[in-house]
Amino acid sequence: MSAPTSGLYFAQAFHHGEPDHRSYVISIGSRERVEALARAEHAKHGGEYGVAIYQVVPDAAVQEHPRLVAYFGSAMGERWTAGQQAQGIAA
Repeated sequence: MSAPTSGLYFAQAFHHGEPDHRSYVISIGSRERVEALARAEHAKHGGEYGVAIYQVVPDAAVQEHPRLVAYFGSAMGERWTAGQQAQGIAA
């Protein structure tokens, strides 16, 4: 039996403007907790990193089922709006 897909999220920070496009996972869990930790991490870096929050589909590659649900842009000014495709948004 697989886990429900509605309650599992992860946040990932993306450093823009560098050839290696560094990124790291901030948190995995409920949307409320992941979003709170993502906002704190975004503020901590003062816009140096963009932060994406994805809804997770268990046992599937994120690239196959991208579900970007929130995005906090970096100082470079990238943006995400509801309904926009996840591909090409981050790093």
